[in-house]
Amino acid sequence: MAEKLKRTQLYDWHRKHGDLVEFVGWEMPVRFTDIREEHMAVRDAVGIFDTSNMSRFIIKGLQAREFLQTLTTNNVSKLKVNRGHYTTCLNDNAGMHDDLMLYRVEDDEYIWVTNAANGPKIHAHLMKHSKDFEVEVEDKSRDITMIAVQGPMAMSLLNKLTVQDLSEYGRFTCNHVKLAGYDCYLCRTGYTGEDGAEILVLDTPSTEEGKRRAIGFWEELLKQGENLGVKPCGLGARDSTRLEAGLVLYGHELNEETSPLEARIPYAVKFKVDPHYIGYDELKRQKTEGVEKTRIGIVMIDRGIPRDPYPVLLRGEPIGEVTSGVMSPLLRKGIGLAYVKPGLVSNGDIVEVDIKGRLRKAEVAGWPFYDSEKYGASRSV
Repeated sequence: MAEKLKRTQLYDWHRKHGDLVEFVGWEMPVRFTDIREEHMAVRDAVGIFDTSNMSRFIIKGLQAREFLQTLTTNNVSKLKVNRGHYTTCLNDNAGMHDDLMLYRVEDDEYIWVTNAANGPKIHAHLMKHSKDFEVEVEDKSRDITMIAVQGPMAMSLLNKLTVQDLSEYGRFTCNHVKLAGYDCYLCRTGYTGEDGAEILVLDTPSTEEGKRRAIGFWEELLKQGENLGVKPCGLGARDSTRLEAGLVLYGHELNEETSPLEARIPYAVKFKVDPHYIGYDELKRQKTEGVEKTRIGIVMIDRGIPRDPYPVLLRGEPIGEVTSGVMSPLLRKGIGLAYVKPGLVSNGDIVEVDIKGRLRKAEVAGWPFYDSEKYGASRSV
């Protein structure tokens, strides 16, 4: 018998309004209207995503910092209260158990947000290693609804839900606020390349009352954002927006055999840390001696969409393979991410992608793939 798919607190709303698909054990909306329409809402106005399928762990105790430093690669001692950072969790060989967001909400309390597919694995990892520290780990995934509000009008929408001036909260902050009367954590982060926030809506457990409250908050976002161009967005737009921004996805760019240095996310890694994290020695060796593969971006010159795991070739010789690809709504071209042997290509070089037996030309490119003067969180105002 097939295992029953899990559902978020917003499932009943999604079932009425969206197209549902299976996604890493969850029944989630892939779209509500048209993926391109939802994508462009995020780029031009504001889109909202249900991200409640991700796992959320509360980690607290006198040794919380030391515990987290043994498990994550960024510098936890530099993370101030009400701040967050992007980091990774490694195995002994410096391959990634997961990438994650870590927020510090009190002196000795943190929130760890991890990918949906890796929730059980990471929970077991946390529990195993917590035995050596004075620390508590609580899985709050089913008690907190998580909604991403993304786009140039995202903060304008959220400001309509509170008497506070949310502009005081900069990027990578995490603060306890009241939004539409709900207790929330406002985390100024996201996965689209755009400005916005990820909202942890507290006191919305997976009970009938909790689901009612979660749907009420979701519908209030849609109501208040109507004149701002808000759209509910599904997995399709989530994938296309993150790819245009050049952001990695676990199971595609990241896995147990790939290191953060190979993935070219060095901002998630620090070496001047105490204590050293699991995988530190191997990662330090890679930094000194070099990596075996490296991530690149590609933009198609010929028609076609690069897909996982299409081969990438240079002058007819295989050098790697695609890990993710999509038709970019902004560029109107196929774009993708790939791993290749290091030192062979640079931005501007021409490679070929084997698309179902046909070699199609593509240009090696940096990310984001869009014009950051016109789109993204750093766009000119």
